[in-house]
Amino acid sequence: MSSCCPHPEASHEVVEACQQVIHYPSEDYPCLCIGFTGSTERCEGCEHARGQHTKTRTCSECSCRTAVS
Repeated sequence: MSSCCPHPEASHEVVEACQQVIHYPSEDYPCLCIGFTGSTERCEGCEHARGQHTKTRTCSECSCRTAVS
């Protein structure tokens, strides 16, 4: 059992995604970058700042999410 739900720890995976919003051409869209790439302060995948990428622990059975520091 995990700390966020009654499902086993094996049902959880760490997912990293960019939280930056893209404004184009007149509406806001979420950035679709999954995972930070590169060793600089900007992601090579989407060019957004490292701080815009967050890691969450997600359950495949109930979709609960907890932040990973």
